[in-house]
Amino acid sequence: MRQLYRRVEHHFRPGRERMLEDTEASSSNAPVADPPVTDTPVTDTPVIDTPVTATPPVTRRRKNKMPLAIELLEQPDTIDSQLSSPIFALLPREVRDLIWRFSLTCYEDLDNLYDIQKRYARPRQAAPLRIAVELLLTCQAVYVETFLTPFQVNPMKVFDGDTKDIPPDDPLTRLPRIPLRCSKLKPWQFANISSVELNVQQFTLEGGSLERVSWMVGNSGRHRGHECRSYMLEGYPPFVEPTKSKDGPDRLKDLDENRPPPLQNPLIGRKITHLSIRMSRTDWWTWNTSPDRCEAEPSERLRLEPMINTTSTTANASAMTRGYEARKAGMEPDFELDSFEQQGLWGTQITEHWPDLKTLEFGLETFSCKQNQLDYVAECAKLWKFPLENGYHLVWSGREESLRWRGSWQSYGYEWGSPWIQQRNGVRNFGDPADGQEFVVRTLTFERRRNEDRSDSFGQ
Repeated sequence: MRQLYRRVEHHFRPGRERMLEDTEASSSNAPVADPPVTDTPVTDTPVIDTPVTATPPVTRRRKNKMPLAIELLEQPDTIDSQLSSPIFALLPREVRDLIWRFSLTCYEDLDNLYDIQKRYARPRQAAPLRIAVELLLTCQAVYVETFLTPFQVNPMKVFDGDTKDIPPDDPLTRLPRIPLRCSKLKPWQFANISSVELNVQQFTLEGGSLERVSWMVGNSGRHRGHECRSYMLEGYPPFVEPTKSKDGPDRLKDLDENRPPPLQNPLIGRKITHLSIRMSRTDWWTWNTSPDRCEAEPSERLRLEPMINTTSTTANASAMTRGYEARKAGMEPDFELDSFEQQGLWGTQITEHWPDLKTLEFGLETFSCKQNQLDYVAECAKLWKFPLENGYHLVWSGREESLRWRGSWQSYGYEWGSPWIQQRNGVRNFGDPADGQEFVVRTLTFERRRNEDRSDSFGQ
């Protein structure tokens, strides 16, 4: 029996090693990438999705291996159908896909909680994220149906802000000083990501973060149905037109069209259909202003307005309220911006650089003693509308979530210049576990809907 086992193990070892290669990039965490560095000359970064000029971009020399599943699916008779299992014998493919998607969605490893005293420890990020890719190793029948699923159901996480908010020990996270950003993923893995979570500070959001991250993700090429082949030296993936070579991945198009969806070219970029924008308590322009001063000086209150990028100035501090009043009256706000100022508004960047979104989520956090300010920001945001192509808009879906949570009873390091945090935010005595700082989070979800009465551009 032992000799038989060794012969079987030797026979299947090459395929098993390929399956392990296909899953190793996602074995411990959801796809995560580091953002363009905002305090370095990001304007010199090559545009990923523009047509190739006389000087083509320099790419890393790496053999573009296709997943083992492609070879297996080209010879389906070699795959055990597993009809002795009720999952395959009784459940249709659509139901199995729901099971796979649920099983391969990332989860928090609660046996290894982060230190609550660290700023990156928070709800939904209380422990390292894991993906149960062991499921792909159960048998070939499961593997060929699931090899793309971990990348399709889990978001790429981008941190464009304070590095202290980035969780540690993540093999797919890159610090800003490291130029290679996404290359932990193979091109076919990167191409199958369809959602992005952007953790951003307000000054980077208003400074073009959405446009820069769209270059990194390759939104333009994904929108046009292009392939992800390799990575530039800067770590960005160039998307190019699909190959017509019979020796390349395009040979899949010659196969039976009735075959399962995985037989589609895995290098074709999936459209980014979901974007989450998250701001933590210290990401606002006026995060360190005391609540008392905010009451006396409304210009120091929290504010966020997609149609203006200079809310840090006193002159534009009331822009959010002005926009809210205009939208309540059924109009888009007019901030009397000149043609130069109208360029790069973060609201229009969603329209221009994220055209395939079906859902947009805002997760906004602040100190509990500033909850009334965050509540007002959320009320104003419910009237935001982001136009898309063909008469569609992203509008508030009516879905709203509120969360209150208690963090560290020790100092995070930012309190010493803001004594009001100890006085007003639940911290009476540093060092007492019952005195942890208290925070509130408001989450709003926007959905893609057709609106024939709205213009396809802001301000018209």
